[in-house]
Amino acid sequence: MNKKMLEPELYVFAGCNGAGKSTLIEHYGQAFDVIINPDLIAKQLNPSNPRSADLSAGKEAIRRIRDCLARRNSFAMETTLSGQYVIKQMAAAGMAGYKVYFYYIGLQNIQMHIDRVRTRVLEGGHYIAPADIVRRYGVSLCNLKDALSQADVAVVLDNSRDEYEVLVEFEQSKPTYRASLLPSWLDGLNL
Repeated sequence: MNKKMLEPELYVFAGCNGAGKSTLIEHYGQAFDVIINPDLIAKQLNPSNPRSADLSAGKEAIRRIRDCLARRNSFAMETTLSGQYVIKQMAAAGMAGYKVYFYYIGLQNIQMHIDRVRTRVLEGGHYIAPADIVRRYGVSLCNLKDALSQADVAVVLDNSRDEYEVLVEFEQSKPTYRASLLPSWLDGLNL
């Protein structure tokens, strides 16, 4: 029987801009047939000025997510988690029989996010205004617990150093691993 019909999988890679979501997805190589990334969609829609296509890219990302869910296709997606839409889609996927994997990547502080985006731009990557990063940072962290509650398997990572560091792992919202010392950016989340 077709595995797609038995248990499709949704992989969500979340974190504020510059955290390392795309890099983590690239680490998995060809593991994902479909990756929904609004930034890449914007670049496809308007290569010379992707930020001008952000609204259209967002709408296209929503269309692709809905299409994957309707067809019960496995897929991966990136999000800053600065809204509730992805959390609702994680819940819908779970209700539809998907196995939901969630990876949240954070950095030591907001300035590190801004600096990483600046470096990315110098290397030919896409620009995000520092004010948008600052706005998304706190909202993303506020939405983290809701997203964790919708995942079958979840991993919270810190990417402040040379390698991703696993901070907390969850199965069915229950911690299965917790680093002995959590970074300050997780203060107040009671993980």
